[in-house]
Amino acid sequence: MSSSDEAGPVPEDLPYGWDAFEERPAPPDPALVSPAAEMGAALQLHRSALSAERGRSQAALDQALDMAYDQVALLARWDVALNRHRDALAEAGLGRVHQEFRLLKDEALDLLRRGGVTYEDPTDRPLAEVEDRVEVKGWKYGAEYTAEVVARTIEPVVLREGAVVRPGLVLMGAPEPEEEERDATGDHDEDGEGTR
Repeated sequence: MSSSDEAGPVPEDLPYGWDAFEERPAPPDPALVSPAAEMGAALQLHRSALSAERGRSQAALDQALDMAYDQVALLARWDVALNRHRDALAEAGLGRVHQEFRLLKDEALDLLRRGGVTYEDPTDRPLAEVEDRVEVKGWKYGAEYTAEVVARTIEPVVLREGAVVRPGLVLMGAPEPEEEERDATGDHDEDGEGTR
């Protein structure tokens, strides 16, 4: 017994003949592309996606490094503040607090150091030694200076793997200029600070 016999007879009112179909135009001939061209297009698409992802990764790395540079500069200022107030904290009975803050600062600096980010404080170093690593904000003249040296560090030199990524910002100290030199340059202020 065949399967057509099992299904039963076909009703006569159903349009199963060829006259039930309408003729319509065939689609235009597709443009045939070679497999090599298709592979080239796919590779180009992947290359573009990879390039975009590399750009996003580099931007994220740059942002993370900027934050690390900000942190190391902040920790350098924190270190200066801790040193400046050490005696006052000890006199106030807060020597242990000072020590705990110093340990926390050292741990934070160590984490950054392991990532290759460090800082350098150029205070008291000669200008010739650090001039390629700092920007001079101003000058301070006084008898306490025998040569041009960094009198105060405003922002430390920030380094990554030993290379300068942010120059320091410093106030320079220099001996008092001669009277005629001071009059000629006009860069000496009332309080001993100048803008040389």
